Amino acid sequence: MKIYRVALREVARRRIRTLYTASGITVAVALLVATLTVGGAAHHDLQQTIARYGHSLTIFPATTHETSLQGFGIGSGHYIPQDLIPEIKRVYDAAIRAGWQQKGGLLLAEGAPGGLDIIEDPIIAPRLYEPAQVLDRDVIVAGVEASEEYKARFWWEIDDGALPAAADEFMAGKVLADVARLRPGQRLVINGHEVKLTGILRETDSPDDYMLFGALPTVQRIFDRPNKISLINIRAMCNYCPVGEAELWLNQQVVGVRATSQREIAQAQHRIFANVASVIGGFVAVSLAIACMAVFNMMMGTIHGRIREVGLLKVLGASRWQLLRLFMYEGIGIGLVGGALGAGLGIVIAQLIGPWLLPTAIIQVRLSHVGLALAAAVLTSVLATLYPAIHAGRIKPAQAFRAL
Repeated sequence: MKIYRVALREVARRRIRTLYTASGITVAVALLVATLTVGGAAHHDLQQTIARYGHSLTIFPATTHETSLQGFGIGSGHYIPQDLIPEIKRVYDAAIRAGWQQKGGLLLAEGAPGGLDIIEDPIIAPRLYEPAQVLDRDVIVAGVEASEEYKARFWWEIDDGALPAAADEFMAGKVLADVARLRPGQRLVINGHEVKLTGILRETDSPDDYMLFGALPTVQRIFDRPNKISLINIRAMCNYCPVGEAELWLNQQVVGVRATSQREIAQAQHRIFANVASVIGGFVAVSLAIACMAVFNMMMGTIHGRIREVGLLKVLGASRWQLLRLFMYEGIGIGLVGGALGAGLGIVIAQLIGPWLLPTAIIQVRLSHVGLALAAAVLTSVLATLYPAIHAGRIKPAQAFRAL
């Protein structure tokens, strides 16, 4: 009979012992699979966020702070002059072109005399934020340029009603509408001016859900803020645009503004996530080490309990190499059992906690993660079995029978 068949029969015959021995590996592998699955989903979701929002800049007044609502220019008393937008666009365009030229990736129109760049103009969406009392509630009113804002916020969708079309028409965020029981067609009074609510914005899971939106000139007139805006969103219309270069140029050349790259924010979140994943990976490594020690102790106890069997095999002519293979095959069997159970448990854990931790991410199990988990389980079990197997091969028949 083949040695591996003897080992597999032994693993199958001692089911309770096998499951008990593999339990430590099961827990460690479950943690590993859950971490890889949820971590992979988080990484993919973050990459999607970078691809969706990353090629953009947000420009604030240079004197605002990062605390409270003042980071958005609300209640800070500081604004950006609206007539500064052409200068901001000029510097931004120059920085993007310089960045592409430095990378050697500037596109040129074929046949154009001297070469004419065909980089599409960015979307520049200014906003004015002002606090107000609406229906006895504290509300943030946002003035936007509809044509640019709808392009920059291409994920916006109307939940009820229609987009504002006239100067006195406004739109409400979903959460604000639900809390204040706002409905399309309702008349509202904002800072002494009556306006009409025409639509409810579908929930975006962002501060937009808590605001009222109207035309920028209207909001400037209602709050007596002529030629003033709170911030500017600039969305690049090219993939992998050098927005970092544009951020640097704007901060150096345009007085009174502070540019922040959304890509850098997303990348900072990526680094934070990587650090957290490293800590969790450390716990997984410790769990595998503990599982390795548990299997080692169990295998040493098993060999001691089967010392007579080892002696009998020696008498029948079994070599050290054959005994080593016998117990190593058993270790592989234990690793496969623990790995399979752990992979299944890890998938269940990932499916349960993934949607709770990452509501917007798609929790997808990858065969590579399962394969890695099985490999880690088998390697852990083999390492734990190696010394006990070598020890079994060194036992002499006389010593084995004398021990009993």
